[in-house]
Amino acid sequence: MPAKAERRNDLVFYAKSHEDIPRKLRDILEQLLFDERIELYRSLASLKQRFCLPAEKRTIAIIFAADKEDLMDIISMKYFFSDVRIVLILPNRRKDIIALGHTLRPRFITYKDADFRELLSVIHKMAGTSGRNAAAGGNARPGIYGK
Repeated sequence: MPAKAERRNDLVFYAKSHEDIPRKLRDILEQLLFDERIELYRSLASLKQRFCLPAEKRTIAIIFAADKEDLMDIISMKYFFSDVRIVLILPNRRKDIIALGHTLRPRFITYKDADFRELLSVIHKMAGTSGRNAAAGGNARPGIYGK
């Protein structure tokens, strides 16, 4: 059996509050946690601190904006995302929210009420992994985020 390949990317997830995260997104994140190592952040201060450190690998950040205020706070930090591949989850499909989201120059945008299966596929493709559990539905570790 070949040795497991070294990860080429760091995966980072930000959400201000885990209560705001839809159940479908939690399920996808649990699959990612099962397949990959992902760093979880619940404050912009800690996220900013993380991005001030020198990066040894390419970073993929999954950013969940709970509302417009949260999105504006995230945008205020866009300087720190210059070398980060962003996957952005917006709170709704309003034109002003989408326009604000695009200022972060994300690689992929989805929405809080989305299905999120496509998100998992995009993350695996960006990370260069096959997502062994993505196709089979996988049994991720339950309860990572609680209910």
